[in-house]
Amino acid sequence: MSVNLKLLNAFLLIAEHGSFRHAAELSRRSQSALSLQLRELESQLGASLFHRTTRSVSLTREGEALLPHARRAMAEMEAGLRRVQAAASMQGGRLALGCPPHVAEAVLPPVLAAFSQSHPGVALRLHDMLQAEVLEAIRRQELDFGIGPRPANAPSLTFTPLLEEAILALAPPRLVPRGAQSISLSALGALPIIITSGTNSMREMVEEAAASIGVSLDVRCEVQMPGTAIALAAEGLGVAIIPQLALPKRRLAGLRLLRITDPPLLREVGIVQLRGSRPAPGVAAFLALLRERLAAQPLPAKAGFRS
Repeated sequence: MSVNLKLLNAFLLIAEHGSFRHAAELSRRSQSALSLQLRELESQLGASLFHRTTRSVSLTREGEALLPHARRAMAEMEAGLRRVQAAASMQGGRLALGCPPHVAEAVLPPVLAAFSQSHPGVALRLHDMLQAEVLEAIRRQELDFGIGPRPANAPSLTFTPLLEEAILALAPPRLVPRGAQSISLSALGALPIIITSGTNSMREMVEEAAASIGVSLDVRCEVQMPGTAIALAAEGLGVAIIPQLALPKRRLAGLRLLRITDPPLLREVGIVQLRGSRPAPGVAAFLALLRERLAAQPLPAKAGFRS
């Protein structure tokens, strides 16, 4: 059955006005065109929808059964069209994005605030969760896009770089020389390590780099969130390996911030989207604002830590 909206609209006009003439005037169509559409609808349904006389038009039992459903169908369609138009004009709609919590905290607050001020009708939904969960939500089309490190082995996704961040070490003073500002990857191999893990994890990147120079890391503790790694390092459990965006704004007494060298560890952070998707106007506007803000505000180097 291929009933279309024009046929339903013709049925509703006739039913609600009880007249082919009035319905034709309102729809700016001829009575013969309207009659033809009604006959097509009745033919598809296999039932007569109106009793017709020279003086009146009334619904048959089948027409009365169809009327409330046709009204709801047209109302739903009109509501959907209004929502699409509002989203296209950025006067309404929803923007859903996901990223790891430390990225959300470090990058997004000023961008979200500026976007909300410019487009108050757009509802913002920020899902701060593990990067693996972000990628799955994008694949399920629950998110418009995500922000995070470049995904590995993800042919269904696209990645657009935004910035490059360093992978850094936060060490208790007893584990590193006084005044040290950097540490080699081989030297890290002799220290207890605290590191985040999971799908698409930083741990894989760090361990691959270590293996390339013949070093095996002594992972003393594996956690999910960089903040947990920092807290454990502050208790002296080991050296926390964290991404630059995870550096807290508050000072943590007793921890040394060190650049990792030989080789330096860097990774891209960017926009992750479903391959083949076309960004809605609201998404495109948000991403343009995000790029603008990041270009104007580079990453902090040490975020209040002492070397």
